[in-house]
Amino acid sequence: MLLGMAVLGMAGLWAGTHALLHDRVPGRWFNRIVRNRRLWGAGLLVVLSSVLFLSWAPAVIGLVIMIAGHVIRPTG
Repeated sequence: MLLGMAVLGMAGLWAGTHALLHDRVPGRWFNRIVRNRRLWGAGLLVVLSSVLFLSWAPAVIGLVIMIAGHVIRPTG
């Protein structure tokens, strides 16, 4: 179980960093539903940081940022 959580954490770290730096998300399905990819990636990284802080506050903030990445269109 711990190994599975570590693998999911590393996959999330990769996906969030990739979305934040390259403005792309993995897969065609994510590419269609995520409007603001960088915002989504930043939210995912904040959610993953909640594991380090052992707190629910960063997880909630990160989820709000990820939802905003689905809703808000990028400007520019």
